[in-house]
Amino acid sequence: MGIMSFSSEIEDDNKTLEASFIGDSFHPYTSKFNRFYNDNVPVSAPSDYKMAYAPTMESQIRKLRLSMEEYRELILSANSVLLWEKQWYPTAILTACTVLFTLLWLSDPTVLTVFSTIGLLITIGDYILPTLIASLYKSDNWTADKQSEYEEICTNIVLYKTKFELLVTSYCRMRITNSKTYFGITIAGLFALAWLGNAVNNLLLSYLFVVMVLLLPGTIYNGFLQKGTEILSKIFSDLVENAKSKVGQKKLD
Repeated sequence: MGIMSFSSEIEDDNKTLEASFIGDSFHPYTSKFNRFYNDNVPVSAPSDYKMAYAPTMESQIRKLRLSMEEYRELILSANSVLLWEKQWYPTAILTACTVLFTLLWLSDPTVLTVFSTIGLLITIGDYILPTLIASLYKSDNWTADKQSEYEEICTNIVLYKTKFELLVTSYCRMRITNSKTYFGITIAGLFALAWLGNAVNNLLLSYLFVVMVLLLPGTIYNGFLQKGTEILSKIFSDLVENAKSKVGQKKLD
């Protein structure tokens, strides 16, 4: 019962969020969003939720769009790879991850060295990439279609970030509304993570996590995740029906 209530809270929050992005009533780059939000926000929503939700969303999109302006060509290329716009992109992602983690396995660096190297690469890239991108991509080649795609990427980033925040908020709220379910899920989850971390090599876990994160956008975009979910749901439903039928037969016997 507690898990169902938690799921319904998440679903309600997601519906409220997605309603702001559906139909002609919302365009993320105009004031229509605020008008739609003010007219349709649930009356039962807390006052701080109603006050901050719409303006924060719109300002986050604008701020993100301006902050990544120098890297917009690179972002479009990365988005093309992550969404598998060419058939060989998934193979390229998997190969690049495998080569990288193989080098890490062979060199066996310390955690401090890994994070220092990542920070060093980010710092050097932040210094060199804007100049390099400006020389490779001329501003005259930036079209309205590219701008629209870039704005859509920024909107999606903020959208999923907000969904994640709503998920965390719903989970934390469950500590008050349904403490038994909250502590049960938390303790079971932490026990499972502790066992997994002890049973599986840390580098292998990191590799699987990175590969999963990089392949997830393309999996969702191309509908593979939905198809897989439908197949698993059908298998689970069949197992439940078979179990019910067996129980019914035993009662009749």
